[in-house]
Amino acid sequence: MKNLLFVLFIFFFIIENTTGSTNKPVHPETGTGKIDSIIHHVQKIQHSVCVLKNNTSLIPIIELGKNQIVSLSIDSCNTVSPFQQMLKKYSHIKCIAINSDSISDKAEHLNLQLDKQDILIVSLHSISVKDQSYISQLLSQFNNHRNTILSLFGSPQLLDILPAIDNASSLLYTDDNTPKKQEVAAQIIFGGISASGVLSASSEKFRKGLGIKTGKAIRFQYTIPEMAGVDSKTLHQVIDSVATLGIDSNAFPGCQILVAKDRKVIYHQCFGFHTYAGLQPVHPDAIYDLASITKITGPLPALMRFVDEGKIQLDDKFASYWKDFRRSNKKDLIFRDVLAHQAQLVPWIPFWRKTIDHNQNFKKGMFSYRKTRKYPVQVAPQMFLNRKFKKKIFRAITESELLPEKEYKYSGLSYFIFPEIIQNISGRSYPEFIKQEFYKPLGANTTDFNVYKNFPTSRIIPTEYDNYFRNTLLHGFVDDEGCAMLGGVSGNAGLFSSANDLAKVMQMYLQMGAYGGKRYLSEETVKEFTQIQFPENNNRRGLGFDKPLLGNDTLSIEESYPAYSASPESFGHSGFTGTFTWADPENKLLFIFLSNRIHPTRKSRQIYEKNIRIAIHQGIYDAIEKFNEKYNKKK
Repeated sequence: MKNLLFVLFIFFFIIENTTGSTNKPVHPETGTGKIDSIIHHVQKIQHSVCVLKNNTSLIPIIELGKNQIVSLSIDSCNTVSPFQQMLKKYSHIKCIAINSDSISDKAEHLNLQLDKQDILIVSLHSISVKDQSYISQLLSQFNNHRNTILSLFGSPQLLDILPAIDNASSLLYTDDNTPKKQEVAAQIIFGGISASGVLSASSEKFRKGLGIKTGKAIRFQYTIPEMAGVDSKTLHQVIDSVATLGIDSNAFPGCQILVAKDRKVIYHQCFGFHTYAGLQPVHPDAIYDLASITKITGPLPALMRFVDEGKIQLDDKFASYWKDFRRSNKKDLIFRDVLAHQAQLVPWIPFWRKTIDHNQNFKKGMFSYRKTRKYPVQVAPQMFLNRKFKKKIFRAITESELLPEKEYKYSGLSYFIFPEIIQNISGRSYPEFIKQEFYKPLGANTTDFNVYKNFPTSRIIPTEYDNYFRNTLLHGFVDDEGCAMLGGVSGNAGLFSSANDLAKVMQMYLQMGAYGGKRYLSEETVKEFTQIQFPENNNRRGLGFDKPLLGNDTLSIEESYPAYSASPESFGHSGFTGTFTWADPENKLLFIFLSNRIHPTRKSRQIYEKNIRIAIHQGIYDAIEKFNEKYNKKK
């Protein structure tokens, strides 16, 4: 494993001799003799949840973007149940929890408005038979709602006496109310797990051995590493130690890490805090500024769709889709070259500097402290830009010089233009198009622009204190200045997301354009975009996507990008804010790392100097290798 073992030895030594402020998870100990029993135990739990009705094939739920999904949980607790917590991993769910001890007070009416296409998921948790009349009265409001899924945890007597059983479109049952069984039931509903359980004892209405199979799993399953052929101990030791080293080294105040293999999320943990003040720990639903990961998750899926539909030809001139270039030095640029970063475009233009005079003051007429018709573009709290500046941005791009050689040079300029091209082709705004066509159907509801408008700041991780342009802490406002001057919506940056929702977009790419029972992009187009375009020009890039360094598998951990074990077919992208995502189709592996390494200042470079993200990435491959050594070859 080349130099990694030595690197990790140093990491473990440092961690054992330092104390860090992290909400670090406890990893399971999985020895060679225990693995078979652990896997058997997980499978036993899965088999204990059975589907007894699925009249309209509502399970698994396919359409996520068109219908409201409501979860009504009746339990003895007042908190969101493990069942509801798992449901929320798949889509936006309106969760309502009713305490069964007070069910008689709420039985008459529940103010819940449902359209006929909405999906209602009712879960009953260890309900006493004496409460069935109140529950029946409560649920009678939904007797005529055709899209109702009823999940019954324990209380087998209710299978025969509860009227809602007959009215529900789909019915799940398991014999008790443990958190693990609740989580399995939720995953079956959304197709993370294929239902395989059967009823262990007959009732008056349902015979012993009854159990409806729901077909192939279509979405993420949330499970332990061994279920995907990964060694838990190695995986947790590597990730926990390196992430803690990052925090102790002030590489970032906190981070969120997700690993998926074989369409199974086997690791999703958080470390540290939102800021160095240490007041708010990072939680799995925290939302990060993705920075340049926007390039492959924002405009790129739309462009790929247009290639599928024949609306964009990759070997056409870029000016065929952007008329401003037709009478410029960029009139002959080829679309494929632009996407592969070898079109001779300069890397970037600091547009914000055009708003400042020689005394470092804002030019007159550039900004207002309140939104008006003349100043509609919000770049920060109480800071609004003149509407005419957008034209200056595009003019600066059009008039910029070309680099002398046609060689690989990373440039973000075209990504300011892509949203306009997407709007021109689709007839819809860029954010609306990608949300309606990709994010909502995928269930990626936190993947959005200007998240301060739709999410509480308590869920959003702040980035840097901008003391050169906006003079404020950026919290929910995009860090990238150019994107901010376009109202926070661009193709080069602007997207925010949680790791779980970003994973859905990346898993769709990993599966060559399909996820959740839907095809979003053709396999042919995804393969074209994710393969190296010009290796003969020493250019490793795909179309939009980043790729491993040429000869990456021969490099050391210090030199490689990404992990040296990543296959040549793998692809991904990094972000200025300290984010990173990588997908490996050959190994069916997905890695997501979200952090705010630029807090409180972008001068911090410890994340690079400590090689945090690549060390973790390689450690995942080592955990796969360790599993194979310990378990597949033990005979």
